[in-house]
Amino acid sequence: MRCQALFAVITVFACAPSGTVVATGAVPQSIGVAGSGDRLTIAPGSGPHLNTLDVAPDRVWRVLPAAFDSVGVPVGRLDQGNKIIANDGLKIRQRLGKVLLSRYIDCGQTQIGPNADSYEVYLILAVQVRAAGPSSSSLSTTFEANARPIAFSQGYSRCTTNGALEAKLLGAVKALLSTP
Repeated sequence: MRCQALFAVITVFACAPSGTVVATGAVPQSIGVAGSGDRLTIAPGSGPHLNTLDVAPDRVWRVLPAAFDSVGVPVGRLDQGNKIIANDGLKIRQRLGKVLLSRYIDCGQTQIGPNADSYEVYLILAVQVRAAGPSSSSLSTTFEANARPIAFSQGYSRCTTNGALEAKLLGAVKALLSTP
């Protein structure tokens, strides 16, 4: 089931022409959450974050696994042909690496603080690298997150990204590219 969600994200990347932002009204995909029997709906939000680097796509592709590792996201898929790297869906609580989840996503707020820091969060991160010119690359980064309270029997609710994880990943890519 997780593969279906990842396939949906990859399909959105593969079918979108270069430079295209996926529309908010894209078709949601219902997937099962591994090990829980729960279902949640993943729908593309505001679309992928698009960035251009003055580096050949093959060089960017080579550093992406290390960039994923540096932000605390394990790699679940490497599609060399389409240059797509993604996780298979990650169920976490409170932190991604050493960073509080509320630094990356907004899942609402209660009297005790941001929900992202106390809820169970299921996230998907995917990046596709494409040629943007003879020696430049376009990175299309999609980050989706859903969360639910731990103490109550409630379904997952959609969270919104503030762009910080996408920016941190891009910073990691740039730092790795500048290392000889």
